[in-house]
Parts: sequence; structure tokens; C-alpha cells
Amino acid sequence: MSIVYLDPVGGLAGDMFTAALIDLGADLGAIQQALAALPVDGIAVRTESCMRGPFAATRFVVEAAHEAHHHRTWTDIQAMLTEAALPAGVQERSLQVFQRLAEAEASVHGVPVGQVHFHEVGAWDSIADIVGAAAALENLGVDAVVSGPPPLGSGSIQTAHGNMPLPAPATAALLQGWPVRPGPAGVESTTPTGAAILAALATPGPMPAMVLRGTGIGAGTRDPEDQPNVVRAMLGDRVETVDTPPGQVVQICAQMDDMSGEHLPPLLRALMEVGAVDAFAQPILMKKGRSGLLVTALASAEDASGVERAMLRHGTTFGVRRTLAQRTVLDRWHEPVQTPWGEVRVKVGSLDGDILHAAPEYEDVQRIADTADRPVPEVHAAALSAWHHKKERT
Repeated sequence: MSIVYLDPVGGLAGDMFTAALIDLGADLGAIQQALAALPVDGIAVRTESCMRGPFAATRFVVEAAHEAHHHRTWTDIQAMLTEAALPAGVQERSLQVFQRLAEAEASVHGVPVGQVHFHEVGAWDSIADIVGAAAALENLGVDAVVSGPPPLGSGSIQTAHGNMPLPAPATAALLQGWPVRPGPAGVESTTPTGAAILAALATPGPMPAMVLRGTGIGAGTRDPEDQPNVVRAMLGDRVETVDTPPGQVVQICAQMDDMSGEHLPPLLRALMEVGAVDAFAQPILMKKGRSGLLVTALASAEDASGVERAMLRHGTTFGVRRTLAQRTVLDRWHEPVQTPWGEVRVKVGSLDGDILHAAPEYEDVQRIADTADRPVPEVHAAALSAWHHKKERT
């Protein structure tokens, strides 16, 4: 699992987040292609190198040939993103960010979600920041984002809504339940767009155990002398708990009788992204004869709290149960093999030194199949055949 850990040194805004991912290696061309699918002429993005304190950093700059229209409803933006020819993952993440932003603004202003009017966030540069961030995550193959506490300023600033206190009401609403830390007075260290990205796409927590692959530094527009205005993004592969010795796990369960079936896959994905080693659902008959789902996740002791939070946050339950369980697992590792279309990892399992199972990783197979326009079963069979040939030669 590829994971990004965010260290919001000086704060977080949409352009800073996207810049950090580009500095990590996200392809600017993939971001430009996603933005080209939006119904606007003359929008262009570029990067520039800069210094923020001791850090060499990257800025993400949005330029529009026409003056941005500053007032759009959530319904307008939702229709624009839904109708745009965006990759599924980019579209889904972009909609998630704007959905959370709309809900926060609706709560602050006391209006229905569909009637929320975005101002600064409705401008093309902010839309480009959000869609650019989603495209960068997709390009890097990021499965999960974990963030340290973002700083929140104090005092007030002038906005399209008038003189507003800091943190902005929408920022405070979006980060409810998150650990935060004080920021400088009179400075919007974490913007509503940055907060929405965290609320929709990230989980709060310390740096997870991972094999570090790279670090990116994203710069904000301001360049204060006392604090580097940057966010640091660290990309790595999570050290899988399934590779630790067999032993005790925490089993986390919740019954849900009011959740739509289409919301189940995102819930299971969210559980896996925060460290569950397995997650599944079973149909059950609940009290009063109502049908429902029993959602279960297994996690290590260190990841159990995060999995519980994800169950409560992404499910419809009002509580979860946890029990301890013992499990026995095979020794397992990954062996890379070459197919005609690219490299695929094969997961190998053994018991007492005897290899019992070998299975190509689904994510690798799906990625290769999408890139090469080949059927998934064909890529799967080619990877398994390559592994058997490799095993026969050793």
C-alpha cells in the first residue's frame, strides 16, 4: 500500500498540497490533462522552484486567461465534475473534497447543501488546486494519506464574506475531531480548501511505519521570515502488518441497517486505508425484522483506534465493538515478475518452508491491464506463468 504522510510545517492550502505531490514526482502533464477536461478555456498550470526558509520547494501556479467567476453553487460544481471526462479516481476524490466543503459551508451559513455558494473556493484557481491534487494522488498511485496536526491561525482576515475570524468557520467545521496546533496570528495557515482535502482524503495520525520512497516540499505564496511556509509530503510503502509474526489481532464489528449498498465499498476501502488487515461485510437480520449488514475489520493493536474511527466516520453506525482474536497466517513475501506489459508483484505464502500459494497482486494486475488495454485475466495468467517459470529456474 502506497501512503503519503503530510507534515504541515507552515500550514496547508490546496496549491501547497498539489505542489508537494509534484515535488514528490507526480507528473505535471497528468494534472494538466485532468484540468483540460474541465469546461473552461485558457486555464493553465505550471510549477516554479523557490526557497522557503532553508527548504528548496515547488510552487503550483494556476493561470487563467479569463477572469475567474467567484460565485458557484455546490450543485454547479458537482455537475461540472460529474460531466467532465476525468479518470474515475480523480473524479471521485475531487467530488469528495467539494462535498465536505459544501457540507461545512452549509453548516456555517445555515443553508441547504445544494444552495451553498462558493466564493474564493469557487474561483478557477481553487478548483484547479482540488482537481490537481486528486490527479496527482492518482498519478502517484497513493492509496492513503495520513497527516500530522495542521496549524490554525488566530485573529481575522478579509474575505468575500467580509471580515472573518481565524480559523475560518468552514476550516474549523472541517477539522472538527482533528488534532490541531496554534498558528501565527492574523495568518490563515490552513485554508478551507486545505482543510477539506484533509477531511475528505486523509486520516490524522503520526507517521506510519513505511519504507520511504521520497519526500516532496510544497510552498505557499507567503514567505515569512520566522516560519517556512511549506508542507512536506513523504511517500512510502506501508510496512504490512500481515508480514509480522502470527498472533493477536483486534476484531472490530458494527451492525448497520440504514446504509445504502453503494456506500459499502467506500467504507471497506476506508478501513483498509487506515491499516485494517482485512475488512468484510455479511448480510444479517436485525431486531424488529430489519435486514442489515455486519461489517467486520481486523487490525493490529496499534491500528485499531484508526480503524474504529474510520468505521464510525464512513459507516452509519452509532457504535462499534472490539474483541481480541488469534490468527495463524502463512509466511508471506512479494516476488516481482516481468510480463509482456510490465512488472507485477506476486504474493507468495509458505508453511514450514513449503510454498503453498502464489497470487499476483490485484492492484498491479489492474494497473497493467488498464495501461496496456489488456483483459485482467490475461495479465493475471501471464504474471502467474512468469512466476512459475522463474521458480523452475531457481
